[in-house]
Amino acid sequence: MLSAYSGASSSQGWGPEQPVRFPHTVHAGTLKMNCLYCHYSANKSPDPGLPAVGTCMGCHNIVPGTTDAGKAEIKKLAGFWNNKQPVPWIRIHKLPEYVHFPHMRHVNAGVQCQTCHGQIQNMQQVYQANSLNMGWCVNCHIGQSNPPLKARYDCSTCHY
Repeated sequence: MLSAYSGASSSQGWGPEQPVRFPHTVHAGTLKMNCLYCHYSANKSPDPGLPAVGTCMGCHNIVPGTTDAGKAEIKKLAGFWNNKQPVPWIRIHKLPEYVHFPHMRHVNAGVQCQTCHGQIQNMQQVYQANSLNMGWCVNCHIGQSNPPLKARYDCSTCHY
C-alpha cells in the first residue's frame, strides 16, 4: 500500500525577482523557443540546467532588445558576459534533498514541461505553479493526471 505525504511543501506561488529579467512570455511564448534551448540538459541529465550566460549571449550579441526595459536587462546580461561570470539565477523549483527528480526520464517520456512547471510561456516572471509535494507527484504516477500518465510509484522510484 502506498501512503503519500502531502503536507505543505509549499513554495507554490513563489517567484523571486531574478538578477536578469527573463520574460518567458517572449522567449517561450511569442518566439515559441523550445525549453531545451536554454535548459539544454533536461533531456540528458537529472538536472535541467540553468541557462548559461553564453546561451543568452548567443542571440543577444545580435538582438539588442525591442524596449528600453529589455535593452536594460540585456545590458545587465552583457555585464555578466564581459566579466566572465555566470548569471546567479535563483532556483525556483526546489525539492527536498531526499527526493530525486530525474528530468531526463520525464522529458524523454514525453511529459511536457508545463505539466510540472505550469504555463511557463504565459509567465512574465516565473513562479512555482504547483505544490510539487509527494501527493501531487503521485497523482501523475498513478494515472490521475490530465492527460493520464502512468509510471512506477514504489518508494524507490523517487527516494534513493
